[in-house]
Amino acid sequence: MGLRRQLNREGIAHAHGDSSVHLRHVLHRQRQRAIQWIPEVVQEVHPADVFKLRSEGLGLTNGRCFIGEGETESEVPGEVFEKHLSAINWERRWHFAKMKRGEKICTVRRKRKQPAVGEFVVNLAPWQMTYLNRELELWEKAGIAPEKRKEMLLAFFEPLRRTTVKTFKDATGYDVLAAYEHWDSTKCHVGILNSRIGSDNQLRGGSLKTIGPFSVAVARIQQVGAGDPADPRLGQNLERFRARHGKDAVPLDMQLHAALDSKFDELVVATGPDAEMRYDAAKQHYREWKTKARRDSVVRSPGSQRIGWEVLRLVTPLFPPQVQATIRFARTAYQAFQVVSTALDSISTITQPQPTKTHEITKSL
Repeated sequence: MGLRRQLNREGIAHAHGDSSVHLRHVLHRQRQRAIQWIPEVVQEVHPADVFKLRSEGLGLTNGRCFIGEGETESEVPGEVFEKHLSAINWERRWHFAKMKRGEKICTVRRKRKQPAVGEFVVNLAPWQMTYLNRELELWEKAGIAPEKRKEMLLAFFEPLRRTTVKTFKDATGYDVLAAYEHWDSTKCHVGILNSRIGSDNQLRGGSLKTIGPFSVAVARIQQVGAGDPADPRLGQNLERFRARHGKDAVPLDMQLHAALDSKFDELVVATGPDAEMRYDAAKQHYREWKTKARRDSVVRSPGSQRIGWEVLRLVTPLFPPQVQATIRFARTAYQAFQVVSTALDSISTITQPQPTKTHEITKSL
């Protein structure tokens, strides 16, 4: 899913984390993760689930909803949140615009083709999720009550939400209507509900200049030292972005995620040196995980699969019958090569020459 979109009634309902629509969308994404586009069963633990928040026993809901921003912000039930945004979508379904008629410049009302309410999503990074999960474990081991752990987690997340909302408003000039936090997704995230149309039905700000979720993710991965030097796509996308918007232009989605990352670092530093060490360890864990995931992805690519099966076809007759049968049961070349690797290790252990008395005498001399 992209980081920005316009919201119809169903999109607004999705923003309410405890709604039936949100649950339906989450289940749909989980079903999609159960298969890949090539005929291969995915890993037992999907990468999307590795960094998910481990908040069992805290009584944490799927998310929280807020109306307003800054000093006027207030937490509201999801049903109130949905009705508020749906009403704004109706009230701002048109806007004033200038139009030339003959020699005159007239103000006219123009009906909008898209919903007035838009959404911008800012995600926590995987290493930030690892850090939060580790903190929850430490709090539990320290004997802190679940209610208190929940309170501490929400208190940590609140300045992240406020920072991203303020950054969005300052950068765009849009009318910020509401915000939400989602805790049940693969990465916790903040949603900023906004509108270019003000309460006076006048247009505000300009178009949002973004570069897309792929480039945002790659930029963050590079900053943590887990980038792929052989992948030129981020540089190419930045060049195209600057060619369209100017060499000094900064993509809004990168700006928002940078603001969240900066605030996250600030909160970790304020916690103390031990927290900084745990955060560094979370980054190191991600670097190792990403290296392995990238290697496995190459092995699982369709081209590698075809080559792998051809090699297996040639070498399978050389193995004992038990190994051949196990290879035939493998559903992917990756699994088959794991069988071959295990068989070779076993064979090398069995056939390794054992030291004889002559060897021992020679060694003693």
